[in-house]
Amino acid sequence: MWLKNFWISFPLLLAFAGIVVGSTPLVGLAAFLLFAGLMADQWSKHVFDNLHYERRLQGNRAFAGERLPVTLRLINDKFLPVPWIEVRDPIPEGALVDEQHLVQAPFPNYVLLMRSTHLGAYERISWPVEFSSLPRGFYRLGPARLTSGDIFGLFPTEREEYGGDNVIIYPKVYTLPELGLPAERPFGERKGRDRIFEDPSRIAGIRDYRPGDPMRRIDWKASARRGELQSKVYEPSATLHMLIAVNVHTLAHSWEGYVPELLERLLSVAASVASYGFDQGYAIGLTANGSYPTSDRPMHIPVGRRSDQLARVLEALAVIGPLTLTPLETVIDRELQSFPFGATLVCVTTRMDEGLAASLEHIAAAGHAVTVLSLAEKPFDIELAGRIRVFDLDLAMRSLEARDPPPVKVQAI
Repeated sequence: MWLKNFWISFPLLLAFAGIVVGSTPLVGLAAFLLFAGLMADQWSKHVFDNLHYERRLQGNRAFAGERLPVTLRLINDKFLPVPWIEVRDPIPEGALVDEQHLVQAPFPNYVLLMRSTHLGAYERISWPVEFSSLPRGFYRLGPARLTSGDIFGLFPTEREEYGGDNVIIYPKVYTLPELGLPAERPFGERKGRDRIFEDPSRIAGIRDYRPGDPMRRIDWKASARRGELQSKVYEPSATLHMLIAVNVHTLAHSWEGYVPELLERLLSVAASVASYGFDQGYAIGLTANGSYPTSDRPMHIPVGRRSDQLARVLEALAVIGPLTLTPLETVIDRELQSFPFGATLVCVTTRMDEGLAASLEHIAAAGHAVTVLSLAEKPFDIELAGRIRVFDLDLAMRSLEARDPPPVKVQAI
């Protein structure tokens, strides 16, 4: 502020002194300084007019370990040149491995990408960079801070670019043979192509109750009208249903925290199963006892066959946090109410307690195919019923991690 006052007061004092002593050069110098200061002040005030900074991503979604090309652009869409400008753009720490122009950001797990240049009239400048080695997570890019000013550097000014971008990094996806699962019928016999199942979301009519009909099939309003129990009749469906249940609980007690490596393995296996199921024509869904970062409800993606269903499941797995809100058995018991007969449940877990085992056995007894994918270091202490298939994937995942080391963990926000 003192400089903005000084550039006016000093030339005026200099001019006054020149007039007093009768020095024409001194008066001329005062006039020059006054003109230069006025020009610098106005230049600084308008240097950001029609000046744009943008971050162009070739897609804002990638899998862990993949490279994500990004182009940073400065556009001076006016006649007035920009004599100098500095850009400080926050990016996740570790996103740029070989970049030299990085300084620590004022907030954790981010660094500032620095760029300095100048722009002529109507000039555009681009800087291509490539994000790599980002682990699974959700990342916010920006806002960037721009610093510029006049040609003399007398009046620097700053502006914050409020536009930001979001980047979602999916868990790594492997083929089922890489996980140690059989390539053919990994989750039991696939009878859905030849056998017609009933779809509980599509009611075709009612009929008299038959012994053995589950309670959820009974139509209580129709039963009250007729004075005897009536059961719903569902329309047939040949679509195979697969629900992937993820137990993010990696330690015996939630207050102990969690094991990051185990959580990443769990989510990578779940993503791999979802990718396989979608490719094989399953209607897939996801449930977990973790939540979205800004939610206090368990993660839930209803079973569906939409064109973007796999992307929805992968995005949920990308952002899920380690906080467990409720036991997994409580979550999947709710799903059982709307699960069609013959559907498949795939449980991905590192732990097996009595409550979860009882829930899985109940689901299997109700006619569903149940598969447990274990990432525990040793077999479960609890033995599951024979109809439930259990696969131990711990060694396979450790082998894959040795082949493809995971990126350095950055705390996503």
